[in-house]
Amino acid sequence: MFDYSAIDNVNVMKVAEGIDEAWGFWYNVLCSQDSKNQSRDGDVHGEIINAITVIENPINNILKSNIRKMPIKYAIGEMLWYLSGNNALAEIQKYTHGWDRMSDDGETVNSNYGYCIKNKFGFDQWAFVKAELLENPNSRRAVIHIKEPNNIDSKDVNCTVSLQFFIRDNKLYMTVYMRSNDIWMGFPYDVFQFTCMQILMSMQLGIELGTYTHIAGSLHLYERNVKKEE
Repeated sequence: MFDYSAIDNVNVMKVAEGIDEAWGFWYNVLCSQDSKNQSRDGDVHGEIINAITVIENPINNILKSNIRKMPIKYAIGEMLWYLSGNNALAEIQKYTHGWDRMSDDGETVNSNYGYCIKNKFGFDQWAFVKAELLENPNSRRAVIHIKEPNNIDSKDVNCTVSLQFFIRDNKLYMTVYMRSNDIWMGFPYDVFQFTCMQILMSMQLGIELGTYTHIAGSLHLYERNVKKEE
């Protein structure tokens, strides 16, 4: 049996065919730890600093683990909310009230990624990236910024920092950097949403898919989410 406890807690990379393999690896590694650290969201059971996930087939992006049952209905609702670019809390409440605690004003949500991409900074970043890649396929400037640099106190500081697209060998690669990522609540949905964006961009550009790379500054597991496999 593989000894997950032998994995370091800093600078770890996992190359996986799809999200099931990736999530299972990280979950087992984090379960094998016992950090007993505390955060504003609860006791942390395990944490990896600089956790890098490379998914070879981004189409395999729906988690089917027996441990973590991912509600696809909500994942699709969240994706539609992002695509709308409308950060109104009422819109995601059609699917869940889980975002209520994140809203500073009870009306809007800062972490609607579609809003950040299309509207927040005064121009459509998606359109910019697409035009950049069409004009210069070798570009290193196809970057979408999510987290803005400020010191405003908020309940909803973006976990995602940036998305970057590359075209190499006529394939679209995507790299996402996150300052913080909860393996239970965040990772399954974030990987699903961002790989869907990669797939959508590849369709709009008419090119093949490359790999998806997900870099988490802190990948962590809360004590409350430590479960036993069925």
